[in-house]
Amino acid sequence: MKRLMIVMFGLIMSVLMAVSASAALLDLDDTKTTVKVDGELLEEGATNAITQLERGEEFDLNVKLQASNPVGAEGDVVEDVEINVFITGFEHSSSEKISDSVRPFNLGANENVVKTLTLKLPDRADEGKYQVRVIISDKNNEPIVKNYNIKVEPADTNVVIKSFELSPESEVQAGRPVISNVRVKNLGDSDEDDVQVKVSIPELGVSSFGGSIFIDELEEDKSTTAGEFFLHINKCTRPGIYEAVAQVTFDDGDETVTATKEITVTKGNCDVVTAESGQVVTGQITITPSPETQTIVAGSSAVSYPITITNSGTSTKAFTLSVDSADWANFRVSPSNLVTVKAGQTQTVFVFASANAGTSAGDRVFTVSVKNSAGDVLKNLALKADVASSGRAGVGDLSSLRNALTAGLIFVVAILVVIGLLLAFRRVKGGDEGESQTYY
Repeated sequence: MKRLMIVMFGLIMSVLMAVSASAALLDLDDTKTTVKVDGELLEEGATNAITQLERGEEFDLNVKLQASNPVGAEGDVVEDVEINVFITGFEHSSSEKISDSVRPFNLGANENVVKTLTLKLPDRADEGKYQVRVIISDKNNEPIVKNYNIKVEPADTNVVIKSFELSPESEVQAGRPVISNVRVKNLGDSDEDDVQVKVSIPELGVSSFGGSIFIDELEEDKSTTAGEFFLHINKCTRPGIYEAVAQVTFDDGDETVTATKEITVTKGNCDVVTAESGQVVTGQITITPSPETQTIVAGSSAVSYPITITNSGTSTKAFTLSVDSADWANFRVSPSNLVTVKAGQTQTVFVFASANAGTSAGDRVFTVSVKNSAGDVLKNLALKADVASSGRAGVGDLSSLRNALTAGLIFVVAILVVIGLLLAFRRVKGGDEGESQTYY
């Protein structure tokens, strides 16, 4: 029995040793490490001047690990490798850390692994030297620490947008203003003159009231706020999410940086008709109907109602006009019920109405609908007509004829009187000349 137990114990130990041998762990010290910043290889113990490292911008740091154990078995592995990177030497690191890390991973024998970490130099980082520390560790070995010195060299010209604020911050009702503040900083190595700052909502064609604001002089490493920008949102703006853009231009207009923020526009009080002219203002479209009541003679020719459409926007708009059917009249739109109005232009269309013969006299109302290209009704216009019967029209025609004949008769009599006076005057003058003759 004892002999059997000894044999079993020996077999178990053999299996455990075989498994252990086939899954042996590599030593972390047997790895080779290389580090690159934006493609440039860093050397330990030297100062690495990387000119493309600019304050306020992110950069990539690539760490390459190569398991170089020449005697490692096929299944050898370094388990749960971690990489942590951070930069030291920054004055405000307690509140604004510069660091990144990657999730644990396994590194097999003769295997190369490249991990990319992303770091950002704060705007407040001073020009000078900093140290990049790369810590590689696992759960079984002592960590490997690599130290690299880097030098931050500021660009010749570099202005950044420190903050871009909107008030209200995220939502505004159409028709109400938005106030914006833009704060900029000069991170370059020289002063900047005539820095131009402007704010707009391009999709709405809205720019700040008064245009751009110019900063006469922005000293090196200094910040300033470029006043307040007022953006007027038209009260008929379509509800939705729009992008506000702050743009800063510097270096004699050669360099531009931008920042964006989303603003939600809610429905405003639209379609306001002015009492004086009956104009309908819908967004950037003004519709002016004929304000007068037209007299239409039943069974006679049609009368016209002009409708003017003005496009104050920045793009061409298309409209459709339609007239509600009525049993007392016929309608048509000229030159066409399809109207295209270019940006900044005005088009006039005419609605012709003719009353059917036998239509009784009295006031009538018909409706003209104006729709946009999407089929949405911009406005229903109520136009008025005073229908006159054909009998009433005949009496009027006779009266007009009688008046015309009377005026003609008076004119003829006046001519005859003038002619008679001329003849009598000439006859009297001829008699006087005969009596004054003297014969010798």
